[in-house]
Amino acid sequence: MTSFKALEQSGWTQKASAYDAHFATIADQAIEPMLDSVGDVSGRDVLDICCGTGHLAGAVAARGGRVTGIDFAPTMIEIARSKVAGANFQVGDAETLQFPNQSFDVALCSFGLWHMSEPDMALAEAARVLKRGGTYAYTTWLPPQQGWDMFDLLMKAVQAHGTMDIDLPQAPPPFRFADETEARRTLSAHGFQSISLQKNMAHWTGTTGQQLLALIYKAIVRAPMIIEAQTPDAREAIKQSITSAAEAMRVDGTITMRWPYLLASARIP
Repeated sequence: MTSFKALEQSGWTQKASAYDAHFATIADQAIEPMLDSVGDVSGRDVLDICCGTGHLAGAVAARGGRVTGIDFAPTMIEIARSKVAGANFQVGDAETLQFPNQSFDVALCSFGLWHMSEPDMALAEAARVLKRGGTYAYTTWLPPQQGWDMFDLLMKAVQAHGTMDIDLPQAPPPFRFADETEARRTLSAHGFQSISLQKNMAHWTGTTGQQLLALIYKAIVRAPMIIEAQTPDAREAIKQSITSAAEAMRVDGTITMRWPYLLASARIP
């Protein structure tokens, strides 16, 4: 069976353009809070881990930072290079960073831990490449019981009409780093101190349930795999359940869904 990591890499390589069109506006809402959490980046060497199509890197550059971005999807890097002049973008693996020890003042990971097969390796690597006194920050989605509407609709639809007993590789626990106790424990274990955790809220807006379904299919990797692994009847029922539940949330012509996230920041002493 194809590994979780290989599926993620293949999926994001295929969906780079669609991600930019459908999903980036949600994740981008966390950019300014993340940069505010690490302080002034002007004149500092900043590593953007899982840089995607370069939106965070562009914001770092706009604040005067010297930014290097890495992503395991070549198509993401191609788009990032076209967007952010002067930044250094490279295809790379967050779990095995190809940089010397103590290379960066700041390391950022915007919603990337979710997509890693060995996130502890990525945290260890981030700690390794940071200079003494350097700052690390990550964002990660909070679970549906804390307000993630899309994930709640998806899981309820699958539970009602399908099954999670499907032929996909086992994924790491998705909300591990959204748990504050686990976040503090793991960051501390990798040598980070002065840990700060903050819950924030992003939003998606649309006008139809079909727009939400398009977002899931075009700009998310694992969720559509779960849906497509069902029987044909179950698959259609799940899709209908998602669109109907989204439609039921429409107020004054607009569907608004919450996308809560945890912002963590810490320092290497």
